[in-house]
Amino acid sequence: MLGENLQKARLAQNLTQEDVAKELYFSRQAISRWESEKTEPDIETLIALAQLYDTDLLSLTKGIEPQKRKKHLNLLAGFGLVTFNFVLGVWLIVTIVLLLCALYAVLLGLLFAPFLMIFAVFTHNPQITFINASGATGFEWWHWIIAVIACSLVILISRYVFRFTKFLYFWLIKYLKFNLKSVYH
Repeated sequence: MLGENLQKARLAQNLTQEDVAKELYFSRQAISRWESEKTEPDIETLIALAQLYDTDLLSLTKGIEPQKRKKHLNLLAGFGLVTFNFVLGVWLIVTIVLLLCALYAVLLGLLFAPFLMIFAVFTHNPQITFINASGATGFEWWHWIIAVIACSLVILISRYVFRFTKFLYFWLIKYLKFNLKSVYH
């Protein structure tokens, strides 16, 4: 269709293939190949042709359907990715997930430390005293201060820990998309 449009536009201007070739610094054979649809000119050449033929790109490309690009499976890249990801990636991801789970468990423990201390005092002390608890669950005053400070710190840093977790998640998604693009292209 492009070749037909190019030929019609050239003939409408009463130009020969030789004239077009001289004007655009191409060979006559190149012009012939474009018009017979054996090859296609690049976009810059199409713009120059449109100017030479005193028309626009839309009329030159009228009726042309864009070609759908087929995806190809690169088996060698797929094998390499599977091998690399299993050897390094899976173990790295498992390690990071386990470390994040441990971090969240510690943070939850520190967050609930003062409440667990209160619960321990109320459930294990027969006299039900609070700060001056005695017996098996008696806590010193500095235990309470450490628990409250730890709880406060967890509240302050939890936002950053969550952001870091989110960053790792999105990085993993990008990495997986990159792997798919390298296998299917």
